Amino acid sequence: MGLKFDGHRKNALFKTEKNQCSYMEIFQRCWTILRNFWLKVDSFGVTPDMSYLQDRRIRMVNLISMWSFICALFYSVFNLLLGIIDLAIVDLIFSLSVLLVFYFHYHKKFIVARFYLLGVTILFLSTLSLLSYNIAEYFVFCVVIGGILIFQNKWMQVFICISLVLAVILPRTLSHDLNSMVSLTQGRLSYNLPLAVFFVFFTVRHFKYIQQTYQDEIKKQQLHLQDLNRDKEQLFAIVAHDIRSPLIATTQMLQHIINDETSEEFKKQAFSQVAAQLHMMTENVDNLLHWSSQNLQGLVSRPTSFSIHTLLIEVLKGMEAQRKAKRIQTVIDVPFGMLIFADPEQMHIILRNILNNALKFSHKHGKVKISAKKMDAAVEISIEDWGVGMSKKKVKKLFNNLQLPSYGTSGERGTGVGLVLVNNLIEINRGEIKVSSVENSGTTISLKFPSV
Repeated sequence: MGLKFDGHRKNALFKTEKNQCSYMEIFQRCWTILRNFWLKVDSFGVTPDMSYLQDRRIRMVNLISMWSFICALFYSVFNLLLGIIDLAIVDLIFSLSVLLVFYFHYHKKFIVARFYLLGVTILFLSTLSLLSYNIAEYFVFCVVIGGILIFQNKWMQVFICISLVLAVILPRTLSHDLNSMVSLTQGRLSYNLPLAVFFVFFTVRHFKYIQQTYQDEIKKQQLHLQDLNRDKEQLFAIVAHDIRSPLIATTQMLQHIINDETSEEFKKQAFSQVAAQLHMMTENVDNLLHWSSQNLQGLVSRPTSFSIHTLLIEVLKGMEAQRKAKRIQTVIDVPFGMLIFADPEQMHIILRNILNNALKFSHKHGKVKISAKKMDAAVEISIEDWGVGMSKKKVKKLFNNLQLPSYGTSGERGTGVGLVLVNNLIEINRGEIKVSSVENSGTTISLKFPSV
């Protein structure tokens, strides 16, 4: 008998828990629907090309219009239940009239919407003041605050204040039959005051939120401008040294050759050095142009499938002189048919910069190994060298804005732009980069990109 009773109790508890879960699910669904609806109402008429202030002003008008509609509709039903038909009809007409604001926003008539909302509200308060001598005052301050928030011109704000005062006072002055006016009870008035206070509180809080968001946006832009200015200064220093210095050295060498002040052996070495300097300068200019393009206009990726092995051969061919000068062995362990999905031109820049660093920081007679393997829906490319390596602190700062130029094992000077550009190009090609390095032992850079 006791077991049977326990079984009934467990079933009852299970049903209670099940009902509670179903109620919670219903509540969550209703909350999600209401939230999504409110977000749509809040952003009604807003487009991505709008300025921040215009965006927020339209949202403020939407907010005030929606709350006005809800409150007026509530009072319409409430007055109808109390038998105050005149006020119920006025509230209903006002609530429906407010919806035209969204119609104007839909047709991008934003200024018309604001003036329409102000006009219909003043008319509504005048009618309320004509029908009842103790109700309109509760909403005057709400309308004043709302009007000041959506109209920025100070004379317009003064006009709103004067118009609202006249809208409440004039109907009472012109009306000769005060007995016909509706007088609300003290209990009814006690509902109006909290509602008016709540409206003011909610509107002002929303305005403060907009102001705070705007201030945060300004701070964010200021920090971005500071970063751009720092990068600009670094860029000028790079251009001054890495572009001007090789040109001066090349000019001096050529001047000696023109004046026939050198031997044939010196000429041969000079031409070789000039070619190397021009090649390095071309790569530096190429990096600077791509980096500037990204900061000024934005880089766009045009991904397609291609052979990573073929691209590697092409990149290494352009670095043959640098490789031979340091007698570095390059090992390619990449399958011929392995394809990746990325922008080929941008991938060329990525590999060229990483391989250039691997050669630059490798010792003479060193080795650089390039390998690749398939990983699920991606391809991982590893570039490994046994050069000078980096400290953990330097690895962490590797992709943070422009870096100070560094020197290779044979005095090769970089621009500090390459790896920043590489990181950005990897991001827009939906790739990943991982750097592991040990000081005085070497560096391994792993790249991961989508495969076909």
